[in-house]
Amino acid sequence: ASDNRNGHVREALTLLLSQGVIDDFRISPEDEFPFRIQVPAGIVPMTEHQAAHFALGAVTAHFGHLARDSEGTGTGF
Repeated sequence: ASDNRNGHVREALTLLLSQGVIDDFRISPEDEFPFRIQVPAGIVPMTEHQAAHFALGAVTAHFGHLARDSEGTGTGF
């Protein structure tokens, strides 16, 4: 297990931001829900654990087709 999970979650959210998957994010360590992730529907407050799972799901949804593309077609089929 990583002893720097917060840093890994921050890196994952930065990747999602750079790829246009999320609109923005803020981390306020003093809050009960320190991760605030902005998506088109609004701002979603999350714990570090929730943000980690959100990032994993968002990365899988956004880039998963590339991992399944065995023929280089970009379609995933």
